[in-house]
Amino acid sequence: MRALAIALGLALASFAPAYAQQRAESSASRHDVDVERITSPSGIEAWLVSDSTVPMIVMRAYWRGGSAIEPANTIGVTGVMTDMLTEGAGSLNANSYKERLQDLNMSLGFGAGWDGVGMTLTTLSENRDAAVEMARLALHEPRFDAEPLARIKRQMLVGIRTRETNPGYIANLALDQALYPTHPYARRTSREGVEAINRAALQERRAALFNRTTMQITIVGDINAADAGRAIDSIFGALPQGAAPPEPPDATLSPATPLIVRTLPQPQSLVLFVGPGIQDEDPDWIPLAVANYILGGGGFSSRLMDQVREQRGLVYGIGTGPSVREHSAGIRGSAQTENGDVRQAIEVTRAEMARLYRDGATQAEVNDAITYLTGSFALDLDSNSKIAGVVHGYQTAGRPIDYINRRNDLIRAVTLEDVNRVIRRLFDPEDFTFVVVGQPEGLEATASN
Repeated sequence: MRALAIALGLALASFAPAYAQQRAESSASRHDVDVERITSPSGIEAWLVSDSTVPMIVMRAYWRGGSAIEPANTIGVTGVMTDMLTEGAGSLNANSYKERLQDLNMSLGFGAGWDGVGMTLTTLSENRDAAVEMARLALHEPRFDAEPLARIKRQMLVGIRTRETNPGYIANLALDQALYPTHPYARRTSREGVEAINRAALQERRAALFNRTTMQITIVGDINAADAGRAIDSIFGALPQGAAPPEPPDATLSPATPLIVRTLPQPQSLVLFVGPGIQDEDPDWIPLAVANYILGGGGFSSRLMDQVREQRGLVYGIGTGPSVREHSAGIRGSAQTENGDVRQAIEVTRAEMARLYRDGATQAEVNDAITYLTGSFALDLDSNSKIAGVVHGYQTAGRPIDYINRRNDLIRAVTLEDVNRVIRRLFDPEDFTFVVVGQPEGLEATASN
């Protein structure tokens, strides 16, 4: 799926299950990833990276259509449906199904985002056929039994009761409601919506989203094209052709609100700030990766970390990054600090953004950013799971199949002029909405609770 946060031209998948990864040097570690387009016997296309270095296989699948298009009276049903797929399937109830996954030393997970749903399967090569059958059962024969459904709904209701004391939830809701208040991205689950989710609603969402038309598949690991094609057909072959689901409109961002305060009794405050961004197919996406590294994406090398934390000790940490959804794009930043330091931390953050916006970056900063972004890419490719995440992210983002091998050259081609153009386009501090959750001292909010 389009990741909820896509940074540095790298789409990160959201459905990685917990699994102990064996690491070994592979062709990917040397930035020479042989991505092959294959077609299964039944005509399903997929991207394959065949590499027998480690005896394991990772498969990712994605279908467009997620929480943003679910019925308004059952907000959250898509996530419940994907959770329920591994809560019993075929003749196996929830406990038996999970025990079988454990016996096979495999992991299988489904998940829902705003814009799509996905699956990740990880298995040892020797258990490939059995793992494929477990995935087929989950996708085609989920039980949607009453007991696990009731358990998941209870957990959601507990989350609804406790979220009003969660700084991250409060801040992100405030931002979404300020930036696009009428868009589905600003919706949240409610007690009434959770209680309305039943077996029929789960079956309806499953039928509406899982089909061949919107499906994208990536396989990485110890498997050849012929065996991969057979595995694909075993899991997905019986899906209907279907049609692309309806899409919500693109979100139009409201004018920036300089400061929103949400009071929450605690000794620290969370600060989030967001300005308009660009989609990852925009020609300025790669220069944005470099510009963002300079402002706040480079850890201790970034200007914000240097000025706000290192020079003044105002925050524990601060960072920025592009944030992309299918129908909105932003530049997001975050920091956390003591209540008494919030005002000054925001002032210094805005001042440093204004200085970068006014004066631009330096050639030395651009050189350092390019060196880091290209040199660190190997760390994103040091296991089958990571390679699958990178390749699948590029696939779902619409990149060409060889993009993984071109990515570093595209970054090296970025010029100082490119970076400063992006800075002037996107880093005007007056375009950013700031939200503070906590008990900040000495702040006068434009909008507060």
